[in-house]
Amino acid sequence: MEAAKMQQRVCARVRGVVQGVGFRPFVYRLATEQGLAGQISNDTEGVTIELEGETSRVAAFLARLRSDLPPMARLDEVTVVEMEATGETGFRIVASEVHGAVSTGIPADTATCEDCLRELFDAKDRRYRYPFLNCTNCGPRFTITRQIPYDRPQTSMAAFTMCAACQAEYDDPLNRRFHAQPNACAVCGPRVWLANAEAEELVCADPVREAVERITAGGVLAIKGIGGFHLSVDACNESAVKTLRARKRRYGKPLAVMVRDLARARELCALTEDEEVLLTSAARPIVLVRARSGNGIAESIAPGIPWLGVFLAYAPLHHLLLSDERLCALVMTSANLSEEPIAIDNDEACRRLGAIADGFVMHDREILQRCDDSVMAVVDDAPQVIRRARGYVPLGVALPFDAPQLLAVGGHLKNVFTLTRGRFAYQSQHLGDLENLAGLEFFKESLAHWMRTFEIEPKAVAHDLHPGYLSTTWAKEWAGGRGLRLMGVQHHHAHIAACMAEHGLAGPVIGLALDGTGYGTDGCIWGGEVLICRTTEFERIVHLEYVPMAGGDAAVKQPWRMAFAHLRSAGFSVAEARVHTEATAQEIRVVERMMERSVHAPLTSSLGRLFDAVAAVVLQRRQVDYDAQAAIELEGLAVDEPYAPPPAEYALRLDTAADARVLRVDAMWRAVVKDMQQGVQRSLIAARFHAGVARGFIDAAVQAREARGITQVVLSGGCMHNRRLARLLREGLERAGFRVYTHQKVSPGDAGLSYGQAVVAAARLRGLD
Repeated sequence: MEAAKMQQRVCARVRGVVQGVGFRPFVYRLATEQGLAGQISNDTEGVTIELEGETSRVAAFLARLRSDLPPMARLDEVTVVEMEATGETGFRIVASEVHGAVSTGIPADTATCEDCLRELFDAKDRRYRYPFLNCTNCGPRFTITRQIPYDRPQTSMAAFTMCAACQAEYDDPLNRRFHAQPNACAVCGPRVWLANAEAEELVCADPVREAVERITAGGVLAIKGIGGFHLSVDACNESAVKTLRARKRRYGKPLAVMVRDLARARELCALTEDEEVLLTSAARPIVLVRARSGNGIAESIAPGIPWLGVFLAYAPLHHLLLSDERLCALVMTSANLSEEPIAIDNDEACRRLGAIADGFVMHDREILQRCDDSVMAVVDDAPQVIRRARGYVPLGVALPFDAPQLLAVGGHLKNVFTLTRGRFAYQSQHLGDLENLAGLEFFKESLAHWMRTFEIEPKAVAHDLHPGYLSTTWAKEWAGGRGLRLMGVQHHHAHIAACMAEHGLAGPVIGLALDGTGYGTDGCIWGGEVLICRTTEFERIVHLEYVPMAGGDAAVKQPWRMAFAHLRSAGFSVAEARVHTEATAQEIRVVERMMERSVHAPLTSSLGRLFDAVAAVVLQRRQVDYDAQAAIELEGLAVDEPYAPPPAEYALRLDTAADARVLRVDAMWRAVVKDMQQGVQRSLIAARFHAGVARGFIDAAVQAREARGITQVVLSGGCMHNRRLARLLREGLERAGFRVYTHQKVSPGDAGLSYGQAVVAAARLRGLD
């Protein structure tokens, strides 16, 4: 009994996401409930808690610190040391300390919580219909933060002095707005207004209601949100959607649709339980789900595919707009011309979007970091990252070992960079394709912000091997100017290493790296690869057979070129290949000349290009408007077909006679053409093709196991976004006795490439393996 009442004082150092998430008031309440004295403060490393009281109560506090954590908080490390008791009474929250290197995390932007949502529509509440209400459990974080520690003076809310009522909430440890840095109300906080296409403010009683009137009348509005502007139209207005597409120059790529709540999403789409969990998560990502037939959504929103990108309102302004029953759903797409960064500044928006938008919904809370909406999907019954941005960044992704400070610059498409330090990798928000100067400037602007915020000074720079990537060129110049070590990492090794790191695997593993484009060590374009991988090295043991990409990048944008090359490689005559690709005589002459002379026709083993080729024949998809369009449409064509084994002739043939083992596709092509000629349903041909591809790579993995004795298979690359292929591969490999690993927190596509580059480079620097 006496031992239980022994007094002690401890200091607990807590690292993780513990600032801006209600952690200090949580600790204050917990300490008070336990009758403990002491204090808590923020600093650049996280949070420091000093506790004094009965030993049993201190132990109970430390147990509940982990079990009762606030929803937005994350504990990465808790270190407890004994201190000398002082006899202190009472528990207090003290001012933040700024010293030393940053090792705490900035929280991600989080969707409006239920408590704030009730206040938003409560006519008696002082924040009734206020578009910027928030609390410690929700609201903007990353996009308004200049640097750590996360306190109001370090955010764009520093420009707004709280009124007495807001300050009282901010100072009260028992209030859910205690130290909520964006705390504000209509008296003291940001305001919203409506402007015309010339950026002139329009005088109106309620800018939000007036915005709804303009949208329902068919207008295109640019709406400033959390991480940038959206371009918005009524999602049920076909004419308005087509107008938006024409002005934005986004002719085929699907558009995202925002709805008020889960009930409305269920009306539009057939949702699984896992998809509903993603939709309602605090991150509120866009989720790719199966659209219901006849749901009223404009056909031109997602042409040619059975899926719809849907997300729920996540900011008070969105809830206010969608509370009008005339709006079933809103198109909410990034406010930019195609391939440009999203607009964030009012003046910038007017300058860049004036020719697109009929009007603007603006506000005066500065956005410090551009941040698009995240995109997720449920693939093979598991959540999969497609685009990691708002709601997820800048949260660190764990590493399997301590890493030095380094930068990995990613690839060319869907660019994301990664910074590492210690046991965490910090992936940037989605930066888009590095196709032009604007994209590169966004890359540099974001990198500078992240390095400054996290106080990371890279000692080395990892990059892709492709000499033509803008990211590679920039990395060489930037590292060279600073005398930093450069480390090239092969594209597909990086993909497999990323998934290995997520699961703590050092290798060797069999890696199936399946995507559209990746520069190989032989100077060819890889993408259908079976590798033996360790973290620091890899060996290529099987690949899809090489075919020429006549016209280089033109073959990506015009899939008929890949179809022609594949058909010719499979033994079809020029005349037969022309018929099946519907190419003109002149087009055939140009492509034939390139292939014969090996001029501007690099060889590729890409599975993504094989998908394009089959789509060109089966769907007559001669040209694409966006990356992977042909492959996505081919997957969509098979969506209702059963997951049955393919006829034998559809299986890829493993040729072991060659110097390097090669998966031949000639028999598959003969089967596809035969079925097309015999009038077999195109959906069945698409399903057979998927099954044949999966069977071929499973056979290759079995051969690798027989040769090397490896039973672990890692799946990565952009083709793993394909639901049907991912499931067929995983199920087939497991039936064959393999342990299969897939991505959980990092995208299998090029958005996850820099994480893999960082893992390989860090392991090489540490001398692992």
